[in-house]
Amino acid sequence: MISFLFSMASLLNLLFYIYAIGFLISLGLEQLIKVRPLSVDESMNERNNYIVQNNRKYCWRQAWVVNINWFACNVGLYFISRNMASPVDTFWNGM
Repeated sequence: MISFLFSMASLLNLLFYIYAIGFLISLGLEQLIKVRPLSVDESMNERNNYIVQNNRKYCWRQAWVVNINWFACNVGLYFISRNMASPVDTFWNGM
């Protein structure tokens, strides 16, 4: 169980960074599209802005969900490891 929680915490940590970087990229693209439209057609600019905004919102939500799950894994690791006995040195007992 501990190895599963460690691996899940590591995976969630990786996923958080992916979503956080995706959020920052989409935030930058959104600001760039607002300042400098990609085409002369207004409906195409609205479509591009809609795509970038949805991507930003998706990355923001997923970053929060992944972060909450990572926190839950760490809380689970805390409660599991709190009740573990400390290792006892029994090497010299038989001699």
